[in-house]
Amino acid sequence: MSENVIIPIYASWQQVICWWSRQPWSPNPLLRTSDRFEALLRLVAVLAVVVAVPVAGALGTAAYTESAAQIRAENATKHSVIAVLIEESAKSAVHEFQANVRWDDNGRPGTAVVPVRRGLQAGDHVTVWLGPDGAPTTELRPTTAAAMTGIGVGVVTFVGTWFTSWCLVRGTGWLLDARRNARWAHEWRQLGRPIREDRQ
Repeated sequence: MSENVIIPIYASWQQVICWWSRQPWSPNPLLRTSDRFEALLRLVAVLAVVVAVPVAGALGTAAYTESAAQIRAENATKHSVIAVLIEESAKSAVHEFQANVRWDDNGRPGTAVVPVRRGLQAGDHVTVWLGPDGAPTTELRPTTAAAMTGIGVGVVTFVGTWFTSWCLVRGTGWLLDARRNARWAHEWRQLGRPIREDRQ
């Protein structure tokens, strides 16, 4: 046994007509100038958010490409050596353990105080990364950092555009509502004045 299914096409069509009648291009004489301006601003905000999607993608891709190239260039100037702890690791002021180490980089000896793991003793070996000048530097940066940079730029661009558009629409709507309410209050006072005069 089948049942008849009624699709609310009429209600949906009425909603479309109602929405269309409130747009700035509508010839509806009941639409005020402020209503048309507010509707136009909303359409511009929606268009800005839609356009922000490919723009955010392009900026994110450019940021990823630039960051990846920079990471590869930095990593190419670094190399690692095996260093020997001269003393036991100790806790530093920045809540990290560090120790004085010594290494030999192709016949060039060097010593420095570098961060190490907790509990290392004198004579233990650690890996130290050296820069082009032979001084200790940071470890190799992973390529995933470039991807995170690109994603961050894209997300910030899109969210920033969306938030700016939302604030602009909400702020303009609030100002227009305040102006319309003040005008309504003024008109009500104008209508109430003759009534009070007639009662006297």
